[in-house]
Amino acid sequence: MLQQVGAKAYSIYRTKAGRAAGDAKQQVLALKPRSDAGDGLATYEIELAVSDCRNLISGEPEASWQAMRRAGMRTDPDFLSKLEVRLGECVALSQDPALYEAPWLARAAEQGSVEAQLLYAIDVRTAVGASSASELAEREEDVLAWRETSLRYLHALADGGNVEALSGLQSVHENGYRTAKDPVAAYAYGQVLQRLSPSFWSDALLAQSSQTLSPSQQRRAAEQAEAIYRRCCVLPGGGD
Repeated sequence: MLQQVGAKAYSIYRTKAGRAAGDAKQQVLALKPRSDAGDGLATYEIELAVSDCRNLISGEPEASWQAMRRAGMRTDPDFLSKLEVRLGECVALSQDPALYEAPWLARAAEQGSVEAQLLYAIDVRTAVGASSASELAEREEDVLAWRETSLRYLHALADGGNVEALSGLQSVHENGYRTAKDPVAAYAYGQVLQRLSPSFWSDALLAQSSQTLSPSQQRRAAEQAEAIYRRCCVLPGGGD
């Protein structure tokens, strides 16, 4: 769902978490014609279904459940039986490589799904199709391409008003994960987020970010913040 934040800016979120009950392969096949026709939302729904099954199959939920019991935490008495049902729903899908191993996330992002582009920007393993951290380390060219593409997605979404992308770019510049660290740009994005709402970036975080900047850097950040805000959050004609 979209939540407007002013005239142009918006946040995106899902009210329903997880895959619906039922055979996962049939769910994917029902969505595939729309995906093949270029519907990014349908393709992203496929990615969510495949990801749900992949997490169930590769994870260790039973061990986690036992650990919770040993720790004295309250557990669902039907957890294991429900888990068995969920795993059973994933069997057919997991045995179809054409569906289970397809690059649904990258495809959904290319088709314009905002949610897919945001997830693509943070989930490098799924984005490049690496099955493990060691495989990811061997695919330097793919990771470099992912960095360029994820930044392109984040900048385009931020210019369109997406709050999650603005937050992502603040983090990118602060931590230097996809590009060189840039505390001035990080502070600028923090200012934009705080201007939209203190719930996105608090006064305390903003003050903390400013402590490492010189007065001239703070002035540059303020100029950058105004330019970013004009792009992301002001409608043609000046309304924000």
